[in-house]
Amino acid sequence: MTSHRIWHDVARRRPCSRKTSGFTLVELLVVIAIIGILIALLLPAVQAAREAARRIHCTSNLKQIGVALATYESTHKVLPFGSGYSITPTGTWVAFILPHLEQQQLYDMFNFNVSMKDAANKAATSTPLPTMTCPSDPDAGNQIFYSDSLAHLNPNPAVKLWYPVCMGPTEDDKCDFCYTSKSGPDDADSYCCQGWDWGSKEGRFVGMYGRYPKGVKIKEVSDGLSNTIAGGETLPMQCIYNGAFAPNFPIAGTTIPINTFEVCDVAGGIYYRACGYKSLHPGGANIMMGDGSVHFFNEYIDYRLYNELGTRAGGESVSLANLGP
Repeated sequence: MTSHRIWHDVARRRPCSRKTSGFTLVELLVVIAIIGILIALLLPAVQAAREAARRIHCTSNLKQIGVALATYESTHKVLPFGSGYSITPTGTWVAFILPHLEQQQLYDMFNFNVSMKDAANKAATSTPLPTMTCPSDPDAGNQIFYSDSLAHLNPNPAVKLWYPVCMGPTEDDKCDFCYTSKSGPDDADSYCCQGWDWGSKEGRFVGMYGRYPKGVKIKEVSDGLSNTIAGGETLPMQCIYNGAFAPNFPIAGTTIPINTFEVCDVAGGIYYRACGYKSLHPGGANIMMGDGSVHFFNEYIDYRLYNELGTRAGGESVSLANLGP
């Protein structure tokens, strides 16, 4: 009897229904809003991390190129020349250092007794080169130029070049940013417009590389390897001439300020304004010095300093220390 009463009392106290738990529509919308805010806050950080990784990759490419150039010089006792331009046999500095980039097989595909544009070199000049490609450029997945308007002497198809070597402040036909006028090779030179015609006339280039079949010896870089620009990055889709095996000019100069985003996408275009050093890394571009070190140059670098760092034997009292922090 007692046990029956206890069971009855427990049953009487037990609730006959339960309140179910869950999110209301308002609560769900609040959670979604919070997640959206967190994604918005994290996305720039993720993008910044990815860009940092691409910039490191780009720096690594330039360092590999620097080592290859140094190895070439150690072997031949002279640096490779930029290009032979219209002289046959010819080639470009990129082709010459291929064995030192672990690309001996590709090097062996070239016939240097004919022009780069010759059909005999078509397979070689259209072989992609990851080491010569900047991953920050959205166009990096498309490493080949296909165009009937490619400049005289340049092969078609042609491998694009993201890292041209440097001719310094050598005259590039117009020197548009230099505010000087030259009508011939005997005009007075200025700090930002020296030499003549990309260095193709009698080797008149003042940087470490020129458009002339004569390489520079290390002893000729009297300004010091660590204080002389040897190369840097560019955007080949803004300069149709920047081909790795394009003799017209696989080089760039300092007469065009860093990150001048003008475009020369047809032969005969504004190459004298568009074919300088530039990148899609925020604020500047990676620049390789003669000693193989790589530094990030701010796009607002002093123009005169930039050009003076481009000469190999200008005798200027400048160094990387002048760049500041």
